[in-house]
Amino acid sequence: MFFCPFLVQHGKMIDRFVIYTLCTVSAYTAYRIMRKYSKKRNKKLNAPSQTKDGRRLSRRISFTSASMAMGAFPPQSNMAQPIINGVLYFAPNDCPSDDELMEVVRTMLQFERCAGVPVGTMGGNDWRFRECSDVNEGSLVRVLEFEGGEEELLRLVEEHMQDDLREGRGDLPWWELLVLKNAGSGRSAVVFRIEHCLADGLSLVTLFESLVSYADGSPMEEGGLIPSSMNRKFQQKKAGRLSLFYKSLKSTLKVLTLPSSKFDDGVAFRNGIGGDMCYSGKRKAVIFNTVSLDFIKSLKNAAGVSINDVFLACFSQAVRDYNLHENCPVMKSKGKNVQFRALMPLAFPRPREEARDRSLTLRNKWVFVSSKMGLGIENIVDRLRYVNNELTKQKKSPEAFCQLKVQESIPPKLPLKLARQTVYDLFTRHSVVFANVPGPPKECTFARRSVVEVQILFNNLIPQVEILSYMDRVFMNLVLDSEAVPHCELIPIFFSRALVSLAKEFKVDVPANVSEHAEKVI
Repeated sequence: MFFCPFLVQHGKMIDRFVIYTLCTVSAYTAYRIMRKYSKKRNKKLNAPSQTKDGRRLSRRISFTSASMAMGAFPPQSNMAQPIINGVLYFAPNDCPSDDELMEVVRTMLQFERCAGVPVGTMGGNDWRFRECSDVNEGSLVRVLEFEGGEEELLRLVEEHMQDDLREGRGDLPWWELLVLKNAGSGRSAVVFRIEHCLADGLSLVTLFESLVSYADGSPMEEGGLIPSSMNRKFQQKKAGRLSLFYKSLKSTLKVLTLPSSKFDDGVAFRNGIGGDMCYSGKRKAVIFNTVSLDFIKSLKNAAGVSINDVFLACFSQAVRDYNLHENCPVMKSKGKNVQFRALMPLAFPRPREEARDRSLTLRNKWVFVSSKMGLGIENIVDRLRYVNNELTKQKKSPEAFCQLKVQESIPPKLPLKLARQTVYDLFTRHSVVFANVPGPPKECTFARRSVVEVQILFNNLIPQVEILSYMDRVFMNLVLDSEAVPHCELIPIFFSRALVSLAKEFKVDVPANVSEHAEKVI
């Protein structure tokens, strides 16, 4: 994915040298993929070291982590820092105390990346985490008191979800607990804010196993929050070497050319997204109606698809309906041929021994996979079948492994400007980031207090959807520029209507709260 700006510069008149180079890189990557899954190979981890003043330096981190620490986008894009905001909601008058939160802070500081800051050479592949000296634990907790209801609480979350975690904080790790303490009768929240360069979503799930416990007192099993199906997804079926080589070659070619692919069509939802876009700094978190996970599973079972298929198909339908509501001329002119794609982050599970080692637990081993969303399809069942077919092809393809190999090997050898431009080109050609993270099936306590709801908010260059299941309920949101996408508050209603339409097609009972939300007057 990091090679393609070179191709873009040559336009249609690509000379033979470029073609040979592209094919050579693709063939080499395909060969490495084939070797990896033909026999097991032991990977040596480079050893940690120390600074001159005796502070610990971690093993060298991946270039994926390093690139986010350096800044993954070109400076002219004006992109903000990549910060993950996990919003934990608490019942009225049940906000964790300072002492209870200090227990959480001390646990987090036991994890290597949560106790240091990334250091290295700009554009280099020598980045490590350097241990912070004499961390003041209280400085990692920030308390804001307010009085109000859900709207005021969400406004505060939006206002602070991009607060700087680097500058002006001294020698502190790049994370904090932001406590929004309600002095009134409404709910409070603790926003777990952490820079993405510290960890991916799957790593944070593992981290949270150390920070939360089940409210009923039952133990949280190690690795219990990560569904076994996620591990099975990466278990390659046996295939001949020649077949695997061909599939890897084809996937690598797709990966390398993706940032120079055709831009998605300019539908209303894509307003403000394009080859010269800049981050506006204006972001709104649109919260979707809470849905029963059992209801989603019933739809999944009735249709014979996956849970993610249901989510993506219904969101695709919601975006289509939004575009039609906004009288989008592109939808009318393009019809079924409208191009609209999602970037779907896909994290690789790690061995159990790495998850147990707190110097290895947190990492970034993930890739983006591009998926067509079938925006031009009218029938909801046809849309679901289309999405299922697209995601099934990806699961059976070595594309994710090829993407990982490319982004681990090629970017460190490119000038930083070129690597950043490639990431920018990849994003601006797509329309949305669509992420789904597993959560605990039962009620949990955080800092000794019961968590009643969880939302994961992430500010990105393009709109981003985050879905998390907790207590057998689905919590979902969409973070976007509400000025570029007016009336975006209608999208959750269209999503509920898509769920109802799908349920009617497969004769699945619809929960009352979903029906009521779908019937809201627009």
